[in-house]
Amino acid sequence: MAHYAQPKEEPAPNRPVDTLRDDNLKASIWRNEGENGVSYSTTFVRTWRDDQGQWHDSQSYSGTDMLRLGELSRSAYHRTNELRQEHKQSQTQTQGQSGHDQGRKAFEKLRGASGSGHDPSSQRHR
Repeated sequence: MAHYAQPKEEPAPNRPVDTLRDDNLKASIWRNEGENGVSYSTTFVRTWRDDQGQWHDSQSYSGTDMLRLGELSRSAYHRTNELRQEHKQSQTQTQGQSGHDQGRKAFEKLRGASGSGHDPSSQRHR
């Protein structure tokens, strides 16, 4: 397989937003942004070390890994739901701040249009 150098203007490779571990099993949670908004996906690997001490990842699991993999999957499911909620809350806060800024700008525009900066009809007449 050929490897090509990436142009300098491309962003750094995508990194997982969170990684969960159970001994040599690892779940990496990835954030994906697309046309339908943000979504999350999870990849699972089993890490192992060769005779030279080099670490490798495998997507092959033994029978004894399966129960641990299931529990790791459950934990990743819950963490992914937390990340979705956090994203949803940050979107709500951003939209709320944006609405506040728009309201303030509209108010300032109206104040500027009235000339003096205050509404004379709000003053009491004696």
